[in-house]
Amino acid sequence: MKKRLSAVLGAVLASTMGVQSFALGTASYSSELISARSLGQGGTGVAGTQNDPIAVYTNPAALTEMKGTQATVGLSYVNASPKFKNAATSAGFGASTYSKGTAGDVTGARATSVAIPDFAITSSWLDGRVAAGLAAVTPYGLETHWDGDSPMRYQATDARLRMVDVTSALAYKVCSGFSIAAGLDYWNTVEGALEHKINVAALNSSLGGAAVGADANSRLNGNGDGFGYHVGTVLRFNARHQLGVVYHSAVRMALTGNAQIKGLSGTAATVFGGSNFSTDANAPLYIPQNVQVGYSYTPNERWNLEADASWYDWYAARQLGVVYQGNLTSTQASVLASGNPTEFKPRKTINFGFGANYKASDALQLRAGGYYQAAALPESYFDAAFVDLPRYAATLGAGWAVTKSLGMDFAYNAVFFHARDVNAPGAASSGSGYDGRFTSFANIVSASLTWRVD
Repeated sequence: MKKRLSAVLGAVLASTMGVQSFALGTASYSSELISARSLGQGGTGVAGTQNDPIAVYTNPAALTEMKGTQATVGLSYVNASPKFKNAATSAGFGASTYSKGTAGDVTGARATSVAIPDFAITSSWLDGRVAAGLAAVTPYGLETHWDGDSPMRYQATDARLRMVDVTSALAYKVCSGFSIAAGLDYWNTVEGALEHKINVAALNSSLGGAAVGADANSRLNGNGDGFGYHVGTVLRFNARHQLGVVYHSAVRMALTGNAQIKGLSGTAATVFGGSNFSTDANAPLYIPQNVQVGYSYTPNERWNLEADASWYDWYAARQLGVVYQGNLTSTQASVLASGNPTEFKPRKTINFGFGANYKASDALQLRAGGYYQAAALPESYFDAAFVDLPRYAATLGAGWAVTKSLGMDFAYNAVFFHARDVNAPGAASSGSGYDGRFTSFANIVSASLTWRVD
């Protein structure tokens, strides 16, 4: 019985407790919602010509081109609506390997509405020879909500990942047209959480008992922090052409928290000492190393064009595991350790952005652009907790100089997610799989205020 319990409950718990839901997927939790100035121009900014204090993160070498002291505070509002359409009919456990559903049925996740702030302050000295800055940005994040009776309920019902990067940087102008910089990043995962259902009827059946019992609820909570760094350079060839390159290091955060299960029955409840179970747990969360390159072309005093490309290396997240702690019995420890760590095969991904800025007058600037962000997970490792879909966005923006010292920036992004057909049969004995098409659409509205003193 112990062997069968380990195989089934370990697979249900350890492989879906949620660490992998937070650790993979460039297009799923790498949002890159940095600033309204950047979002209005196709998410660009690496080349360093936008006079945006958020350059502390995007490319700190650009700080030497920013005069005096500048400070910005902004807010981005994101509303996303993922959907799933069944490709097959299933009666659920006992009749099929798929969770309940009828072909053509559409399951809509609860719309996600999130407000994401950003802040930065910069200053330069010695006629721009030396500059420094401090910023707080949220390049990564996640929130997904599927109904408790959806086909994905055994993988995810609620998932949240809220994190912030507090980053500082120091820049030095080596010579006219060439600057270098380095920055320290402190990453803090304020909240990491995953909730999903456990098929108790299937679990008890696999243990030799009757296939009865309502679904149980599982929840994994964690928070933690870690450090990284980034370095950048800006090379200005002449008044028209400028190139920027920045490298962000990989970061490993050790999340600590607890795992909770509520609503067990039958043999599973006997093993875990009742219908409810809780234990301390910890797990890693990875931010991938990445290289970003930006090229800016300024044909005249009114126009600026920029194209960026970014490479993300998800290799560090190839193997993930939860470490359970506390006063566990040998059987409980064996069950929770089964199938842990989980192996993944994430892809290295490349993102692109392009945008234009038009100076309509001394006070008004108009912007437009677009960007593409790739998906990191192949179908065999798709996770409904974060809906890893490639995304395409069309962007519009504007900047208004209210006074010589105060400016406002606005941006709107329409984000179109490329549909993915996923056939995830799950375990034949648990009815935990699903088969269908995932789609999504998101609106992003961003605004910021920037104060400048020469």
